Amino acid sequence: MTPTRYHALDSLRGFAMLLGVVLHAAISFMSQPPLFWSVRDRDPSPFTDLFLFAVHDFRMQLFFLLAGFFGCLLYQRYGIGRMAWHRVKRVAVPFVLGMVFIIPTVMAVFLFVELENVRTEGVPEGSTGFRAYTADLIATNPQASNVAIIAEQIISGAFLRFIPLAHLWFLYYLLYLYAAVVLAAPILGRLSSTHLLARIDSAFRRLVESRWRVLLPAIVTLPVMLCMKSPVADTPLGWTPEPQILGYYSLFFCFGWMLFRHRDLVVAFGRGWKRGLLVANLAVFPAAAGLTLALVEAEQNRESGVFAWRLTAFATQSLYTWLMIVGLWGAFLHYFAHASTWTRYLADASYWCYLASITPIVLFQWLVKDWPLPGLVKWVFVTIATMVALLLSYEWCVRYTFIGAILNGRKYRERVEVSHNEPPQQESGKADSLSCGSGSV
Repeated sequence: MTPTRYHALDSLRGFAMLLGVVLHAAISFMSQPPLFWSVRDRDPSPFTDLFLFAVHDFRMQLFFLLAGFFGCLLYQRYGIGRMAWHRVKRVAVPFVLGMVFIIPTVMAVFLFVELENVRTEGVPEGSTGFRAYTADLIATNPQASNVAIIAEQIISGAFLRFIPLAHLWFLYYLLYLYAAVVLAAPILGRLSSTHLLARIDSAFRRLVESRWRVLLPAIVTLPVMLCMKSPVADTPLGWTPEPQILGYYSLFFCFGWMLFRHRDLVVAFGRGWKRGLLVANLAVFPAAAGLTLALVEAEQNRESGVFAWRLTAFATQSLYTWLMIVGLWGAFLHYFAHASTWTRYLADASYWCYLASITPIVLFQWLVKDWPLPGLVKWVFVTIATMVALLLSYEWCVRYTFIGAILNGRKYRERVEVSHNEPPQQESGKADSLSCGSGSV
């Protein structure tokens, strides 16, 4: 019998991936975009600041929880060896290929934008090292075009000194977590049928079935949040794994792993999702945003009592995170429990769309940055234009190629058979990917 596919959770994974496209499309419209983002729109919108703050507080946390859930599925169904091999194919190989073929295009487009910025704005005080580096490139050869400078950087290999993890950091950290699973497999095996494991399982079941399934995980998450360097969950900037980030996302990964061990509680975990989403966004989120803003101001002004601000800001952020995870979990189980052609297609496409998204996003942001339109209108345009470009590239360049096979498993176009009595049938894809869901989780 073919194993049951978790259609709702596969759609939820795809939603988290595609939401990343919307999130990055919003960055240039923030009131104060991060320094590493070169595009600044002339019409920023405070709404994008709130949107990014909200999405940053639950999207990757949800993704790592799903990664643990489906990782445990693979482990229980196929054993540690085949699980590890599957993760190599779906996580390690896309990561390496992404670093070789996608990240250079990201670096090239950011260099192009910075070259334009230097030519029009110069190097203002407080600029990044990248802006200064770009200015030096222009000064070295002032007659060279932007394209020529970028080509020389790529051909000479000078880019290799700066190659970042960028948006592929989640794959890099997932590899550490899966490596930990492989190393811990002998210990996990010895725990089977022991009294200790029975007590852990019993405690986890009581948690998921109780009213504490949001509050207690939020309390457990809080101490790790307090170790963050920024006023929100840190994002890795370098290749050296940061303990607070690895520890933080491992909590969600382990919770998802345990949840699959007790997969009869999948529905129970999302119970009360409507109320949870309302409380999260109407009460907890405004409190978290206000307290985080107060924390930023307290740190900037070197006020006393900063720890109290950190404690309350991170406490509300942690609560919001788990309310959104439980709420979205229940909502997707409610609305996407059954197979659907379009949701399955988007779930498959989402992995590629996220991996390849930054380059077109930055290009479209740069294109519209001086348009005399409201920032929100331009944000919608950038998002839609990027998604159209990504979905077209997925359909015609990825889905039925070896790239699609790496990301989601091999898919084939069905042969079109024309009879004299019936019209031609549409082509469709047939996947050989695991029933646990495609992509990286």
